[in-house]
Amino acid sequence: MKNCTLPDSHRQTHAPSAHRASRQGAFFRALSACASRGRLALLAVACAAALVAPVPARAAASDSDEISLLRRQIELLSKKVETLEKRQVMADADEGKDVATTPKVSLDGKGFAVTSPAKDFSVKIGAFVQADARVYIKGNETKNDGFLMRRVRTPISGTFYKIFSFNLTPEFAGTQAHKLFDGWIQAGLTPEFNIKAGKFKTPASLEGPDNRHFIEASFTNQLLPNRDLGLEAFGSFADGLIDYRLGVFNGAANNDWANVHTGDNDRDFTFSGRLTATPFKKQQNLLSALAFSVGASFGKETASSPAIKAGSQENIPGTGSSVDGDHLRIAPAIAWFPGKPYSAIAEYALDRFARPAGDTISNTAWRVSGGYVLTGEKATAKGVSPSRPFSVENGAWGAFELVGRVAGLGIDDALTSAPSKAFSYGIGLHWYFNDVVQARFGLEKTDYSDAPASLDNELNFFSRLQLLF
Repeated sequence: MKNCTLPDSHRQTHAPSAHRASRQGAFFRALSACASRGRLALLAVACAAALVAPVPARAAASDSDEISLLRRQIELLSKKVETLEKRQVMADADEGKDVATTPKVSLDGKGFAVTSPAKDFSVKIGAFVQADARVYIKGNETKNDGFLMRRVRTPISGTFYKIFSFNLTPEFAGTQAHKLFDGWIQAGLTPEFNIKAGKFKTPASLEGPDNRHFIEASFTNQLLPNRDLGLEAFGSFADGLIDYRLGVFNGAANNDWANVHTGDNDRDFTFSGRLTATPFKKQQNLLSALAFSVGASFGKETASSPAIKAGSQENIPGTGSSVDGDHLRIAPAIAWFPGKPYSAIAEYALDRFARPAGDTISNTAWRVSGGYVLTGEKATAKGVSPSRPFSVENGAWGAFELVGRVAGLGIDDALTSAPSKAFSYGIGLHWYFNDVVQARFGLEKTDYSDAPASLDNELNFFSRLQLLF
């Protein structure tokens, strides 16, 4: 801002009368300029100085006129200052209004997000990309080693009016490209009661197809539904000691998300739920994070049950069947993520269904998996956040987690062309570059009992580069 300099006439109280008028005119013009620039303090000082300045005795006759003129000038300047102040207040209000209505835009490890100032509305766009390399060391001689895009998804999620939220997740990879993986809307009402409707993971299984400790899902996921269309209530009681999910669905085939029923063609619904208890949650020890749960689903269904997949993601011969009638699934589980470098999960699954011939098929599966973070970070249900993200410049390597899994499968004897049992075990290494990028490596062997001649034991090495935000 430019300096506002007043003429010396207000200080030279004994200047000749011939020059007084011209200097006073310059003085008033300077005062006006000061006021127009918002120099209110200087104006007040100048006015006070003009009022109290001594007047020469020889000019006493005209002093009253000059003082009257000065007062009129001050009144005019005061009005100008008042007008300027009002304009400034209005400008400040408009600026504050603009800030209050400007949405917040962010881009970080959680995705690209736009949020309203009051956080009533938000939209986030993420990315989920998995690029795999598969090597079939033993068995599956007909399979070729190679690369594939396992999953390519762009989740779009958001909230509106703070209570409602939604998720739209299309799939762009593989044979199920251009299908909707998730699509739901949710109302968060109270901690004890909330509602979700649409297509989403059913509560029967503990985890979805993206198992925490291994690259591909285990046998238990093969016997349980994945996604389905329906309505679900969920919430928690007793300060979070008990969580529940209870829903009604159209009914879907095991481990299938793409071909869920678009209509209830069996004229009946399937009920599904999961109850989780953390009885030691309030204790200050390693048992506080121990979670016991049981999931189940039941309904009359008419569908084709897909073949059970091995760790190689190849179908086990003779395990596919048709469902026509009562279909029961039960899946108890234990999960342990104590906030330490180690974690563990155990799960059991029973799949019992009626076939068109009137007989009943019962298959069972179990799995136990665990991990240990070699670099010491906490192992959570969502993964590991490295304390020192990968950086060549800083000489940081991220976090490393050693994982292992054993699993078993029991196949009903009525499925005569299938093996009676399968047992798999494997180890793996997860390399967390940062919170967004990670690499996984897994070696797994599967042995079969009473298998047909066309089925050999398997040994596979899978690797994956994943981006998730």
